[in-house]
Amino acid sequence: MLRAASVPLTTDLRSLLAVLRVQGVQVRVSEEAGEQVVWARDERDVEAVAQALVALERGEIARAAEGAAQARRGLGDTLEGPNSAPLVNQAAGIVWRLARFSRRCPLTASLVLATLIVALLSRNGRDVAGVAMLFFPALPFVSATDLFLQLLSPWLLLRSVTPALLHFGELHLVFNLLWLLYFGRQLERVQPAVLVFLVYVLTAFAGNFVQYYTGGSAAFGGLSGLIYGLVGYTWLLGVMAPNSGVQLRTSTFAVFVIALLAMAIFASDSIASGAHLGGLVAGLACAAIVKLGYTLRRV
Repeated sequence: MLRAASVPLTTDLRSLLAVLRVQGVQVRVSEEAGEQVVWARDERDVEAVAQALVALERGEIARAAEGAAQARRGLGDTLEGPNSAPLVNQAAGIVWRLARFSRRCPLTASLVLATLIVALLSRNGRDVAGVAMLFFPALPFVSATDLFLQLLSPWLLLRSVTPALLHFGELHLVFNLLWLLYFGRQLERVQPAVLVFLVYVLTAFAGNFVQYYTGGSAAFGGLSGLIYGLVGYTWLLGVMAPNSGVQLRTSTFAVFVIALLAMAIFASDSIASGAHLGGLVAGLACAAIVKLGYTLRRV
């Protein structure tokens, strides 16, 4: 095991250990040279311990525990019985983790929240009347340049990105959100918020633009174009700049590309293949530009 932290013997670690247990982080505490030493399994758990210690010092864990206790008392007879404490503790742990994720990855958390709100308002794509303004603007065009120039007004430019918030079915929604959380967590940890924001916007725009240009219909939506953009961005930047802190295995990238080709061949009528391709190309382009920026800064 790895040495995660050392704290004085007077520090009460019970609440910290309870939070780590809810998170699934397994630790061991021993006494050495008049201190309490916290041991963790791997680097990820070491980081979780460090974050929990910071929260403990700030009093956040104590407040969360008090909130859980108040909630348990307020629920009264509803949760009476031997399983009441675990239920409340799990709920408090989930809230605490979501709050921590929102602080560390505000852009990704905001995008997830906006997507979930749209899913609720549209009944996950079954009633889109209330969110019709989020669809790509239905514009006549004679060329890609003509379409792009028409989108340069602020309102139409915004609507060229908002289709990413629309989803049609639970599987579509969950799959995209899981990948967004995976990539967003990685990017916001190591890259400036402005850069992550630009990558999100540009890949979403490119995916939606290509889909409308190739399909001619505004009846599409989803984060898939943005997700494929993040696939291309993280893979190529990891290859070109290994020290950037961003990476994706080539095998995983290949799986995404094969899936894109398979969907285009066998499910082209029901899958926004243009959005996937446009997002992927935009993500690769963003990675190349960022790598160029890294190179110029060293000169």
